[in-house]
Order: sequence, then C-alpha cells, then structure tokens
Amino acid sequence: MEQMLDARESETAAIKCSGCGAEMTYDIQSGNLKCNHCGAEQKIEADDSVWRRQLTDEIMKDKGNWSDARVHRCDGCGAKEVLERKNINIRCAFCGSTSIVSTDELCGIKPDCIIPFKIDPTNSQTIFLKWIKSRIWAPRSFKTADIRERMNSLYIPSWAFTSQVFSTYRGTLGRQVQTTRRGPNGQMMTTYKTVYFNVSGQMNKHYTDFLVQSSDRISPINFNKLKPFDVKEKKPYRTEFIAGIITEHYSRSLEACFSDFSNHIRSDLRRDIMRRHNADTVSKLDIKLDFPTREFNYILLPLYIANYKYKTKTYNFFVNGVTGKIVGKYPVSKLKITLLILGIAVVSIIGIAAYLWL
Repeated sequence: MEQMLDARESETAAIKCSGCGAEMTYDIQSGNLKCNHCGAEQKIEADDSVWRRQLTDEIMKDKGNWSDARVHRCDGCGAKEVLERKNINIRCAFCGSTSIVSTDELCGIKPDCIIPFKIDPTNSQTIFLKWIKSRIWAPRSFKTADIRERMNSLYIPSWAFTSQVFSTYRGTLGRQVQTTRRGPNGQMMTTYKTVYFNVSGQMNKHYTDFLVQSSDRISPINFNKLKPFDVKEKKPYRTEFIAGIITEHYSRSLEACFSDFSNHIRSDLRRDIMRRHNADTVSKLDIKLDFPTREFNYILLPLYIANYKYKTKTYNFFVNGVTGKIVGKYPVSKLKITLLILGIAVVSIIGIAAYLWL
C-alpha cells in the first residue's frame, strides 16, 4: 500500500512565452515547449552529456536548500507540492483534493538529470482505459468510470548508483546430495540429505546506474514492477523539461537509499556465490563490501498517475511514461466474487448429483 500520510515535496516550473507572455508547458509529443495561449513552440537546447557525481559522506549528509519556491500541502492526504505558479487552482495528483494550503520551503540536492516522457497524455489515457476494461473482477463503476481527467503527468525522484564493488566472503553452505540404495525388501530407495561445507573467497562486480526509488508515495514493489527505465535516455536537468508537469522532490535520503543499494548488492552476490559453489542453501555467509568508487545521479523518472476512490478507499495507478507499463491495485467487486463462488458451488452440486444418479 502506498504511503500517503507523510510530508512530501514536488515542484513544477512556470516559463513564459516570449511572444504573448502566457505560460509555456513541456509538450511531450514534440519534445518542445509550447505556449498554452498562442501555440508557439520553443526548442529545448540541452546537452545530452550527464556527469555522475562522486558520492561522499559529506554529500550524503547535505541538508542545504536549492530552491526558494513555496511548498503547498494537501490537507486531504498530506502530500506536498512545490509550485512556482501563481494564482492557480491546485488539485492533488494522489487523492484529487483541492484543499491545498501554503506551508514551508524546499531543501536538499538538486536533480542532475531527467528521462523525458515518450508516451503523450492521449496515448497514456488509451492504454490505461484498455487496462481498466480488462480487469475482470473490478466493479462495474470502476470499469465504466472516466478516470482520464484524474490522470496527471508526474516526475518521481530516484537515485542512480554506479560503483565498482570488491567483496570478500566466508561462510558455510549446503548442497543436497541424493543417495540410492537397496532396501530390506529388495526395492531401490532414494534418500536426500544436505551436506554442509565451508567456503571463502573474493567476488568483484560492477553496477551501473542502479535505480533506487527515493519517494515514499510509491512502494519499492511497485517501483520495481514499473522498471525498466532506460537510463541511457537521460538528459541534463533543465526546468524546461518539467514545465507544467508536477515533479516530486525526494523524501528518502541519499544515505538511506545507498543502504538499500548495498543490501541489493549483498543479495545479488549471495546468489552468485551460491551458484559458484553449486549450493542449495546457506547456513551462514558473511559478505564484506568495499567500494573503490562510488558515484550517483539524482534522476527524475516519468510517470502518469491516476487515482480512483471506491467507497472509502483511494486507489493509485501508475503508468510508465516511456514503456506504458501499468502498476496498481484495483478494487474488487464483492458481488462478482460471490456470484463466482455460487456458480462453482452450483456446478459442483450438479456434478455430484449426476454422479450419484448414475
């Protein structure tokens, strides 16, 4: 279940048209800025090279400010959005509430890069509506609801870690051994037992742009289901790319997410070590990690998000803005489930009656 009660922060940029002075937004279809009033377009001049930053202890503990924008908090679910726009009606992307109040300032590390949207809003709506109609056990009200107006384009924050990893390990692994022998009655009997053995060694590996979600709005499980995001498509962060698009700021620290990255490495190396020694189980395994190099980027990833309130619960749905992959838990109709159970019961009773009759 996505966490929606803690403080969250996001921003959206406002850029003015040089011709008429109206607001320009990022046009996903053309990849340019487009004026909402006169239709003029402006090309975004961006260098494609993105430099990774060295990950130091000082950076991981950095609490500095990078924006003087004002934060607006949703009274409905607690989500925070930092908006540069003035005099605008704000609707929360996660719960749909318009109860927005001004609060504090944005702080932390500034984004390094961004993966722009490839699927435009119209196509994302088509993909999402097709997905909705294919949910067999969803209630009719959900399958016929027009959720398109509740869909928002959203950039979510992530840390991308790159590192060479040197590891040493020591422990006790087990391997299942099969033994076949003749039993007292002359029949062949097969038995299995686990033989344990000690191991030690070294294993080195390189990880490039491994993504760890740094938002508490989306669970790690759903984030991993939304992958992959092609990090090779990343571009240097520019406010033009987020013009008119809600952009969430990270709520999970660089230090905490690097710890998640380290835990992933341990699990990954554990599997590799077991394969190396042809082991089936682990009794004890101590893995020590050394990072000769540690690099990172703060990267923004494109999503569409929709929300739907069924009875007293709000459901969130996420669409990968590049691949169109959809993730989200939808409401289930109790009536449909009840009818299914009754149908199975009736068929079973008829089958038993026919068997007894014969």
